[in-house]
Amino acid sequence: MHEDTYYYKKKSLLAACLLVATGLAGCSKNEQLSYFPLTEGSRWVYKLTTEKDDTIENNEQTISVLRESSFDDKPLFIRRSETPENVGIEYWLRADETGIKRIAERMDLQQQAVLDEKPRQVLKFPLQTGTTWTSSTVPYALMRSNDYPRELKYVKSILMNYSVEDMEAKVSVPAGEFSNCALVVGKADLTLYTDPLNGFQKIPLTTKEWYCPKVGLVKLERVEQLKSTFYKGGRVEMLLVNYSIK
Repeated sequence: MHEDTYYYKKKSLLAACLLVATGLAGCSKNEQLSYFPLTEGSRWVYKLTTEKDDTIENNEQTISVLRESSFDDKPLFIRRSETPENVGIEYWLRADETGIKRIAERMDLQQQAVLDEKPRQVLKFPLQTGTTWTSSTVPYALMRSNDYPRELKYVKSILMNYSVEDMEAKVSVPAGEFSNCALVVGKADLTLYTDPLNGFQKIPLTTKEWYCPKVGLVKLERVEQLKSTFYKGGRVEMLLVNYSIK
């Protein structure tokens, strides 16, 4: 996943209501609920399980909203994602009537954030069954067997097609049981020269994400199945353990 304070005082009521989905504004109870809170100080802790290279690793991933800021005279939110053993990453996010977009990212070792070549759509509004969009992603689990860098996320970027398949999904995770969640499914194919015997193959990449009202991302599954001479695939899962929405 690339991410001073304000409210849209000069925006229309419609734009303000659409921002309910980001936790920025309050409208009538008939408006869209908050499926992606962006209030400063909010925090989510996930159990992160990675299956790749014939091994299973369990870790913890924390996501937090650091602050509200601005760039190019436009508002944005800065979120941070980190695991205990990895360098953290800050993501710059924007929210408008079209949804949530990531416009830049900054790793801890970088002084300046790096703008995305094109804003990455995280969620598209209106968040309802049938809504679709296309956005760039990277492999989460696919690895080279011998060559370096082994993780393809550092060298491969692909387009994934997303769709909202259910707005009444139920999901159970360590943080509890949730209902009326938005199930977002992403699908893509990555073409790789897997080995001399099979040559080039299309490797399916599938993502499932559950966003729940007033909570945000509760569960994520990414499947990238492949086992060949040159590459090995796997699976990544995130399960919400606890959270605090400000």
